[in-house]
Amino acid sequence: MTAPRLLVDIVTDFVCPWCYVGLRAFKAARADLEGAYQVLPRFRAYQLNPGAPEEGVDREAHYAEKFPSASFRAAMRARLIEAAAEADFAFDPGRPKRVPNTVMAHQVLRWAHFDGLQEAVAFKLYEGFWAEDCDLGDAKTLSRLAGEAGMDEAEIAQKLETRVDREAVEIEAAMMRAAGVTGVPTFIVNERAGFSGALPPRGLAAALRKAADAGAKAAR
Repeated sequence: MTAPRLLVDIVTDFVCPWCYVGLRAFKAARADLEGAYQVLPRFRAYQLNPGAPEEGVDREAHYAEKFPSASFRAAMRARLIEAAAEADFAFDPGRPKRVPNTVMAHQVLRWAHFDGLQEAVAFKLYEGFWAEDCDLGDAKTLSRLAGEAGMDEAEIAQKLETRVDREAVEIEAAMMRAAGVTGVPTFIVNERAGFSGALPPRGLAAALRKAADAGAKAAR
């Protein structure tokens, strides 16, 4: 008997540390789901800072303006480190020095879908930003990272120069916001039921199962 399909739309933005934690948790959670389901992740664009300047902004100054309380920022950093450990990895939330405009990064991830490489490219871009402080607002850097994930580096560089699909990415991100996505990561299961938040792997697996069941019941 063929296992039922579990299509998971993962709505994220690269500059969101909780999205990186959520993505790593999803990678671990799918081990609990495979066998019972055919797990099919699909990444959807979202922008926490729509209209951000092309050159990006200083990350420390940006967070200080967004969250004026230093104690709150310290507590959030500690919680991120703790949540990463629950997903069985470690990272420094303060490593990236700038917050880039992520439109080009989402363009690359959109193209990766059609190459069957979306998940590999997503991990490469997230790890590049959070573990290596790569500038995801730089076309040359994005092309290199995409190439390392299996895409055609020269083709990506050329497409980024033409700005193809840029408007499509901006529209998708705006549509997600208009549909009620106010926090990321958000997981939408089988295009029916969804939830937001970076849960630990076991909790995420359970939430995905619950959303799949709820969607199946609603479809009857």
